[in-house]
Amino acid sequence: MIAPATRTYRPLGGPEIAAARDPLLDYVELAIVAVGQTYAGVYAEAAARLEFAGVPEAVYQLRTRLPAQAELPGLPGPQQVTVSPARVLDIYARTFAGRPDVASTDDGATAVTVSASDMLPLGPEDQFELYSYNTDTQLLVFPNFNPSDMSGSPQPDATEIGAWTIAWRPDTGRVGWPLIDPGKGDDLWLGHLVAGPLVPEPMGAELQDPWSFAQRYVLGEAAQLSLSPMTAGAATAVTGAFETVASEVVSLDVRAGEFMAELQIYDADLKSVGCFVAAVLEPGTDHPIVGMTPNLGGINVYGLDAPVDPECMGDQCDTMFVTPGDRVVELEVGNPYPGDGTPTLIVQCSRYVFVADPGGGSVLDYLAADLSVQGRLADLAAGPIVPKLGLVRDLAVNGVEVPPDESLEGVGVNPTISFTAPKFGAPDVYTITIRTLDDVDGIDGPVQRRSLGSIRTEFTEVTIPDGFLEPGGHYYVQVTAERGRGLTEAHADSHDIWVSRAMTGVLTP
Repeated sequence: MIAPATRTYRPLGGPEIAAARDPLLDYVELAIVAVGQTYAGVYAEAAARLEFAGVPEAVYQLRTRLPAQAELPGLPGPQQVTVSPARVLDIYARTFAGRPDVASTDDGATAVTVSASDMLPLGPEDQFELYSYNTDTQLLVFPNFNPSDMSGSPQPDATEIGAWTIAWRPDTGRVGWPLIDPGKGDDLWLGHLVAGPLVPEPMGAELQDPWSFAQRYVLGEAAQLSLSPMTAGAATAVTGAFETVASEVVSLDVRAGEFMAELQIYDADLKSVGCFVAAVLEPGTDHPIVGMTPNLGGINVYGLDAPVDPECMGDQCDTMFVTPGDRVVELEVGNPYPGDGTPTLIVQCSRYVFVADPGGGSVLDYLAADLSVQGRLADLAAGPIVPKLGLVRDLAVNGVEVPPDESLEGVGVNPTISFTAPKFGAPDVYTITIRTLDDVDGIDGPVQRRSLGSIRTEFTEVTIPDGFLEPGGHYYVQVTAERGRGLTEAHADSHDIWVSRAMTGVLTP
């Protein structure tokens, strides 16, 4: 069995760079298990691929474990398992945004101290986003309005950022937290996402419509920042001035009612739901590539406890829970970023089931399921936006269906997860994600609902391998069906990505 490992990078202002990399360097464990035997991988440098000699023509498990995460010291890294009979796995040969030789850190003391002038007055719901294409980093930051905060966060109505120190923990497709080096052509942007109500003053029947309480945001301004090369473990000063971003308004026909109907299949009583409509910049043009996607604009809406009588005011009114319905919305989008990229729309609706904290705490944990549709903004704006891929059906653990609001004890540490295909859409691959509800201490405090890893496969039944579940733990499983990405070249990446994610209730071994 082989796995090609040539990565293609697209840096700013330069040609593509092909850089082969041994995948064994990215994992602390990597081996194939098939028919009770273990087969080690060998990196064939001349062919730029992993080779596993002697693997029989049978379904195998490619088992990997990532290094420990810097934000969770002392804990093993997540597991990633691929279950497949394929003789060629197309999971390491990818195209990446940015340059190939980015240095990274796992030092939690690394930070940036941001100063920016000429800012629009800061609103109470506004957010900021740090983004670098060339290092593939993205960090969404909320201002801290707590009077005792010592970070230097801007306060409401501020028109500049003085010296705001932000911990450097960006999302990235790379290993660790990449360090930005302008001397190597790296960019760094600070976007100001300006927020406000979709309906300024709901009245009458509008009080019974969740969309009347939706929040909209747009990338209203951005600053291209200057800085010295970042140093691990230190705070790097970054400076810039905001400039207004030109925007356009796109009309979207969001059929939220159809999303809600599919989310009800495991429990007709939806108690907590929400949808987001987000325009982002996908770094790929001809096809998607691995890279962060900065926000250009969006709308968030949630289910509503609405008054039965819209004329009733106060806490004594009878209420009813109303889910978001179909709506034509006007989405404002701003894009200041130079170079290639594809404005992309993501529409996702989710349902949440709240459960008691297994550790006895007073804060409820939640389980989540969702449906999402992603594609080129212009394409999705051309017609009604509906779910394209349903939830998997008949989701069971050891043959027992476990609805999201129920639990099942005694499943063992190697339970079998089974399901049937969605009733509409044709998935390329399924991902079974195992999450724990048991809190652990991270470098920033308690961490809840963390992922222990995942299993990717084209099959509808898998047994969870060793190393995920432990006696006494509390877990739940999410089964994601996905169209637009796959395990082999037979499923080429596409801008049109459809995703559904179902969930079990709480499981204990």
